[in-house]
Amino acid sequence: MSKMNRRNFLSFSTSSVAIALGAGSSVIKVNFCHGGDMERESAKMLNPNTKWLREAKWGVFTHYLPHTPGEEIPGHMTGKMWNKKVNSFKVSELGDQLEALNAPYFFITLGQKADYYCSPNSSFEKLFGPSKGTLTERDLVAELAADLIPRGIRMCVYLPALGHGDSVEMQAMYQQVITEWSERWGESISAWWIDEGVFPSPEMYKAYTNAFKAGNKDALIAYNNNKVVLGRRQATSAADPGDYYAGQRTWSLPVSSVRPFDKLKFYMPENQLHFLTFTGTSWGTGNPRFPDNLLIGWVKHTNNYRGTISLDVPLTDSGIIPEKHFRQMTVLSKKINNKTH
Repeated sequence: MSKMNRRNFLSFSTSSVAIALGAGSSVIKVNFCHGGDMERESAKMLNPNTKWLREAKWGVFTHYLPHTPGEEIPGHMTGKMWNKKVNSFKVSELGDQLEALNAPYFFITLGQKADYYCSPNSSFEKLFGPSKGTLTERDLVAELAADLIPRGIRMCVYLPALGHGDSVEMQAMYQQVITEWSERWGESISAWWIDEGVFPSPEMYKAYTNAFKAGNKDALIAYNNNKVVLGRRQATSAADPGDYYAGQRTWSLPVSSVRPFDKLKFYMPENQLHFLTFTGTSWGTGNPRFPDNLLIGWVKHTNNYRGTISLDVPLTDSGIIPEKHFRQMTVLSKKINNKTH
C-alpha cells in the first residue's frame, strides 16, 4: 500500500467505524467461524474499536529495557547508562524497517522493573522523588509515534500493572503517573498491553482504565493475567474491562479445535482474540526459534478465527531489528494477507 493510502487508512477514525456499524452503537457482535466453512457461533459483544486490531492480523512487539526481560536490573546499571542507551535509539531507521515490513502496529516497553522508563514523567518525580535518570530525558514513545504514525503504523505501549499489589492510596499515585503519559501522547497511542494486570475490584480496574485512556478514550487495553484460552470462556476476572485478550504465550502455541465427544469449540475468548509470543529464544533475545512455515501457519490459523498475533522480536541497543529476525518478519509479511496494507 502506498504511503499516501496508508495515511488515509489512519484517517479512518474509530468514530467512523461506529458510524459504519450504526449510529449510537457502542458494541459489535463478532462471530468466529469453525475452520474454513461458514458455521457461526456468537461470541462476546466486542468493543467496535477492536476492528483495526482484528484486521491487522499481526504486528511487531519489542522489549527495549536496561536489562534482559524477566531478569533483574544489572547491579552496575545507572540512570546515566540508561539515558545513553535510549539516546542511541535510531527511531527513523526502525521506522524504515517497520514500513518495509508493512507492519500494521508496533508495541514498545515503556518500562518494566526498578522504575526505569524510556520517557520522562514529572508526576512520578513529584510523587515518588527524583528518578536520578531512571526516567529518561528523551521521550522515546513520543518520538516513535511521531515517526511511525505518518507511515501508517499504529503506536502501542507495554507497561506493568503499576501498584497492582499496593494500597489504594499508592495505586492512586500511580494512576496520576499513567494519566500524565496518556494525556501527553493523546490519540497517538492506539493500544496498551498491561502485564500482571490483576486488580482486586471492578472499581480499581475502572480507575486504571480511565488513567490509561485519559488521552485517548478509543485506545484499546488488555490486562495480562497469564491465562490461556481453554474453551468457550477465557479464564479472567469478570471485573476485567479489557478490550482484547492479552494472550501471552511462552512455550506452547494455542490452536483451535472442536472436541468430537461434546462439540466444545476452542478459540472462544471473551475479548477480541489476540496472542503474544516471542520469536527469539525468549522475550527480547536470541535467534529465531520457529521455522518460517510454522510461524506463518500459526498466524494464518489464528487469523482464520479472526485473531491477531503480536510477535516479540529483539532490538539492538540502537533500536534496530537484527538481520535474522528482519528476514523472518519479511517472509511472514509477504505470506499474510493483510487488508490494511
